[in-house]
Amino acid sequence: MPVVGQILSTLLSVLINALFGLVGRWIQLHPERIVPKGQFVGRDSSGARFFRAQVILVGSFMVFGGTFVVVSSLLSLLTFRSAVLQMLARLIGLIVGVLAAIRVRKEARSRPEYVSSSPYGWWP
Repeated sequence: MPVVGQILSTLLSVLINALFGLVGRWIQLHPERIVPKGQFVGRDSSGARFFRAQVILVGSFMVFGGTFVVVSSLLSLLTFRSAVLQMLARLIGLIVGVLAAIRVRKEARSRPEYVSSSPYGWWP
């Protein structure tokens, strides 16, 4: 019975971390929805540039972390308590996490900039 509990806890962890990674992707693709329009003096002001850097950093960390935990957790179910296989699962999770963060950044850069006509950032 403890094996079933371990599998269920791993699957719950995978679900939570997948949502964490998806929120990071959403943050990077929709940074305009986080801060209201008019918050900064201009698009290229120091505050706006700093905000964009924060969005990139936080979103990339969330995508990397969520993907890393999901992949390494799922692969850890197949390690059968072998230290070598656990390290291999973590290494694969690390590589996939970095690749996912890079892909989301490329996707975010390829999208046109969103311009809202509303003074509130949450409404289009």
